[in-house]
Amino acid sequence: MPTIINTLGAGSGLDVQSLVSQLAAAERAPRQSLLDARQARVDARISALGQYRAALDSLVGALDSRVASGVLGGIPTISDPSILTMRVDPGAIIPRQTLEVKQLARAQTLSSTPIADAAAAVGQGTLTISFGKVAGATVAEGFVAGGLADLVVTIGPDQDSLTGLKNAINDAAALSGAPLQAQIVSDADGSRLLLRGSSGEASGFTVTSAGDPSLQAFDFNQSVPGGLDRTLTALDAEVAIDGVTLKRPSNAINDLIPGARLALAKAQPGTLVTLEANRDDTELTVAVADIASAFNELAALGRSLTAGGGATGSAGALVSDGATRRAVAGLAQLLGKPLVPVEGSAPTTLSQLGLSITREGAFTIDVDRLEAAVRDHPASVEKIVTALNARGTILSPAGPLRQLADSFRAAAQGSAGQPTALQREASEISRQREALDLKINRYRETMTRQFAALDRAVGQSRATQSFLTQQIDIWSRRYDR
Repeated sequence: MPTIINTLGAGSGLDVQSLVSQLAAAERAPRQSLLDARQARVDARISALGQYRAALDSLVGALDSRVASGVLGGIPTISDPSILTMRVDPGAIIPRQTLEVKQLARAQTLSSTPIADAAAAVGQGTLTISFGKVAGATVAEGFVAGGLADLVVTIGPDQDSLTGLKNAINDAAALSGAPLQAQIVSDADGSRLLLRGSSGEASGFTVTSAGDPSLQAFDFNQSVPGGLDRTLTALDAEVAIDGVTLKRPSNAINDLIPGARLALAKAQPGTLVTLEANRDDTELTVAVADIASAFNELAALGRSLTAGGGATGSAGALVSDGATRRAVAGLAQLLGKPLVPVEGSAPTTLSQLGLSITREGAFTIDVDRLEAAVRDHPASVEKIVTALNARGTILSPAGPLRQLADSFRAAAQGSAGQPTALQREASEISRQREALDLKINRYRETMTRQFAALDRAVGQSRATQSFLTQQIDIWSRRYDR
């Protein structure tokens, strides 16, 4: 069936479809042009915000990496890193000293006799596990309870197997926070239950069963011979620092040398390991100078993006954006902000390290003042750089540079349920585009109906004209005869 559009022009001979399309395009063009220009401005502002956000985040990430690398603090030097390794806290310097690793800390381990079928019944009842010092080598020859509460494991019908026993022990330990782990190891002889505690002499443990007599196969105490075998005894680490032997329950030792975190790798009695950590002052100087350069680049970018233009220049994409202006101002405010507690005459701010800002907003560095601060107070300089970009914790806020970056990111990207003004404007432009499409479609339909009626009228006029012309021709021929 022919439609109105398909039949347009049939009566008048005009290209009415093209005429309607041209009228609709002319009706759309002014509004479309305004929306396109508005969209271009929004896109430019969003892109500019992303550019400045990326620059801020890049500075935070770069400074984070430099601090985490440890190059600003004491650089560990160890004569034999196969025996131990060392990490140094920010601001710490470790004077040269010797350390001897006489013994590594280890955990007590107990093993059952092999069982052919790990799913076979082992007995029901309870296992009471008590923590403390356990004398003896393979068997328990004495016990001194420690500070941990006993762990009671219930073995019911669902746990009546070697696998069920393992699961029951692990579940009970996880629930109570007890330092104990159970696992099953297997070979050609069968499956064994393996119990392992935490390291340290006081972290040994005994096991006492109650219930089915068959559960005594998993006992380890002075009262019941047999049962579990002790494959490893619990030991403390033994280290001698400058000839003085000390014990620690773990191979990770953080309280032996102030500012040093030691990790013991192997025992080597009689071998002295020399360790120290000295700071490279050049790295500190370069780090502060790099911060000044990065601030300068950020400030220049911010001024360019927020520039007001004028007779000879064009306005920046973020000329009216308050978040960017606040971020640029925030960089300048960081110079005078105290970053570390006062300690005598040591510097506490970036400005005291030689950073300053010119009247035009450019950041500069007084190299002589910076080198003096690094020479006289290197630990304070390191702490200032670290505090500037510190990560926040439950007990302490993030560093001011990281806070500045986080605040700008929230302003630029918005948050769930709280879109930014630019995001709302972009949504409004999309809504207005949809409304314009509906309006033009209605306009096109109206024009189509009007031209259809006109086309019919023209067609009828042409039919009447043709009829009259034919009649006149007939009358003319008759008259001529």
